[in-house]
Amino acid sequence: MSEHPDWLVREPFHDIDHGVIKSGKEAQVNLVERVADDHGRSCLVARKRYLPRHVTQKGQLEAMGVQRASTFRHDVEYREGRQFRKSRDRRAIERMSTHGKKLLQDRWTGTEYDVMTRLWRHGVSVPYPISYADDVFDLEYVGDWEQAAPQLNAARLNRAQLADAFDQLRVGLRAITATGVAHGDLSAYNLLWWDDRLWFIDFPQSVDVAANLQGIDFLHRDVANVCEWFERRGVTVDADEVFADVLSFM
Repeated sequence: MSEHPDWLVREPFHDIDHGVIKSGKEAQVNLVERVADDHGRSCLVARKRYLPRHVTQKGQLEAMGVQRASTFRHDVEYREGRQFRKSRDRRAIERMSTHGKKLLQDRWTGTEYDVMTRLWRHGVSVPYPISYADDVFDLEYVGDWEQAAPQLNAARLNRAQLADAFDQLRVGLRAITATGVAHGDLSAYNLLWWDDRLWFIDFPQSVDVAANLQGIDFLHRDVANVCEWFERRGVTVDADEVFADVLSFM
């Protein structure tokens, strides 16, 4: 979406859920058809529902409309630099009380919308972030009625397309780094390929490179992971050169 289609959030509409299209370690994504009530215009939306991290009651998953709990663990190193202003909130985090766990869940899931909005505004190839509330994030759907855009890992690219995808990767990494962000978990599994375009997705674990003491390490790991994937598929890659190039855009 090159422009914000106002009716997606401002005009009366109803949503039709067409079921799960992806389930990962931290979220479940459903295909939703959004139909404007006044004029019948519609479009497809990807609805990302974050999986709960602390399931305490029987039937909680079913009530939330998800199939399982999150399997992502050890997120403390990603949280560094995401500060809570109120002292009582900080104390709740330190004690890991029920309120503290809820704060961490909200902060973790809210980060993705904030980061992707920032990246989209800077021209990065990410799906347009439509809206976010509680544990649900609606964003641009990449694909068509027949299929969702495949992860890069599963896309069937010829040699020329691989070279083009790698060029797009470098451009995207430069732009992301220029905003002060590191993806934090970048791989061929959270890159999409659709109509000869590379898309960056899944940013809940993204970090502020300057505020997080391990920010540079996360950025280096991102670069190394994706460069290794392309190298295994015959693309001539110098990961150290790519990393140095990306750093120059900070």
